[in-house]
Amino acid sequence: NGTHAFRKTVILLSFDGFRADYLGRGLTPHFNQISLQGGLQAEFLSPCFPSITFPNHYSIVTGLYPEAHGIVSNEFFDPTFNESFYYKNDTLNRQSRWWGGEPIWVTAERNGQLAGVDMWPGSLAPVKDTLPTYLLPYKSRVAPRTKIDQLISWLDQPLDQRPTFLASYVPEVDSAGHTYSPDSEQVNSALALADDAVGYLQDSLAARNLTNIVNVIYVSDHGMAPVPTSQVIYLDDLLDMEQVRFITGYPLAGITPHVDEDIPVLYETLKAKSEGQRWQVYLREDIPARFHYTDNERIPPIVCIPEVGWVFFTRQDYAHTHLGVGLTDRTIGVHGYDNLDPSMRAILMAHGPDFRYGSLTAATTAEIKYKPDLDDSTLSPVAPAFIHSAFSNIELYNLMCHLLDLPANSNNGTL
Repeated sequence: NGTHAFRKTVILLSFDGFRADYLGRGLTPHFNQISLQGGLQAEFLSPCFPSITFPNHYSIVTGLYPEAHGIVSNEFFDPTFNESFYYKNDTLNRQSRWWGGEPIWVTAERNGQLAGVDMWPGSLAPVKDTLPTYLLPYKSRVAPRTKIDQLISWLDQPLDQRPTFLASYVPEVDSAGHTYSPDSEQVNSALALADDAVGYLQDSLAARNLTNIVNVIYVSDHGMAPVPTSQVIYLDDLLDMEQVRFITGYPLAGITPHVDEDIPVLYETLKAKSEGQRWQVYLREDIPARFHYTDNERIPPIVCIPEVGWVFFTRQDYAHTHLGVGLTDRTIGVHGYDNLDPSMRAILMAHGPDFRYGSLTAATTAEIKYKPDLDDSTLSPVAPAFIHSAFSNIELYNLMCHLLDLPANSNNGTL
């Protein structure tokens, strides 16, 4: 109850694959009301490259680029360990050696606060011998409202057992986007489900008099692009796959050969075949600096980057995925592209005592071109509202440390 003692508290809620312009569909009245009622909305949140789930979720909570925290893709090869990481492998997710930096829940716990984390990528591995006090591993098919109930149950703990940092991960928008494409009715249904969770959280906080006590930050990790399943670039047609040890990063193609001596010839082969095509190839050290994707040995020595709307595959892998045989005439959703492409833009919204109109000196005013009616979700014009200029998700770690009065660990952010 907000009338009793309550420490500074932050809830971080991630909606995987929620593209920034989804907010303009008239399906998310609770999201859209945040800035209209004095909260914060960024024009968009820029993901890190590559714009995929595990690297970006870990960047959000560490303030580090993937090259710095080491989770350079959802799957990758580590030449020092001589082993590969796969994001769905529970054993690997619990091994500290893969995870660099210091996530915000570790910063909180190491400074005398408690944390509760529900299904956030990277939360299962002890960092600096520290785990969140409350920790739930990933579990499929958990309703968003159930996840909100879990957060609220942690807030309802007695003061000495109550976490000050709480986080949860909601995958439905991303799942629907991959399978059915970002322009599908299934994505629209998932957006409505996500918005319902936001309204349910806001109502739950209000019922406890916590609306003006708890800061809530809503983010996503990346957007989603529509991709015809026929727009495939087959690696088998470009390379002798017998020379390749590991391929990193759909829709990209990071090439790690069995022997380093093969790197020059493989690169020159790919360079020649990329001329006039829908993709580019780089040696690791030549990847454009704006990607911040060179300074880690887990980044493959050769990286092929397709244009948005195209994907790399081997023919064998193509036959075993949702792009597979017999499914070549439809459109699906893909992310992982250039992080500056508009289709990869993520969301950032927040409300609470530290996110009132004008409370951030960097805030700017911009026009929202829609106003959802909470009764029927129709759109109507609205006067200028509080929209912050876009920024990178690596800034969020410092922001959350500031909100919780925590000393920030070394990171790539600038706030």
